[in-house]
Amino acid sequence: MATDTEYADAVAAYLAERSSAEEEVRAAETAYRDEAERLTDAVAAARAARDEADRASVSASTLVAETDKTVAALWRSLGDFVGHRRTGPAPEPGTPDPEPEAERVRARLERSERLLALARQGELPIEAPRHTEVTAALIGAGLGTLAVAVALWILRDDSAVGPAFAALTLFGGVGAGPVALSVWLSWQYRVRPRPGQVLACVGASVVAVCALAGAFMRGL
Repeated sequence: MATDTEYADAVAAYLAERSSAEEEVRAAETAYRDEAERLTDAVAAARAARDEADRASVSASTLVAETDKTVAALWRSLGDFVGHRRTGPAPEPGTPDPEPEAERVRARLERSERLLALARQGELPIEAPRHTEVTAALIGAGLGTLAVAVALWILRDDSAVGPAFAALTLFGGVGAGPVALSVWLSWQYRVRPRPGQVLACVGASVVAVCALAGAFMRGL
């Protein structure tokens, strides 16, 4: 038969084991709650990442569609400006930007639109080839010669206003040089006349008129 001491030892051992078991249960419950919270946080983060990826995908698709539409319009406008034979078909897309920024892409497109608009207005600092000054002189000389010829034809009539019309024709021939030069440069090179080209055109026109002054005076 167990003594009181043995009974007390048994009770103490039981209470110690029970306390240890309760601590293990509490530790397990704590670990479970921590793991559940971690999993909940991971699921929330995954859902947030998914939503962000969906938004980024939609934004990227919108940016691609917007860019393609704008670039196609710009390419058509460029073809209208310099000629579709020069531009040819739209080029294939280049290497994609690994981290495209919508604002940066839109800024580039807006800059391209502004440059094209400035080019249409002749406000870009684009220089035409050097031989255009020679062509400008030829245009001026040709129009000056034509003006003298027209003035002589006018003076063949014995009209009282003939000399006035002849003189007006000569001045008009000199003044028409820069206009014709501007039209030619705009059509050929999409640029405006530079001061040197205008001076060459006007100078050649004046020289042509003066060189034919003898024939003009004989007409008088």
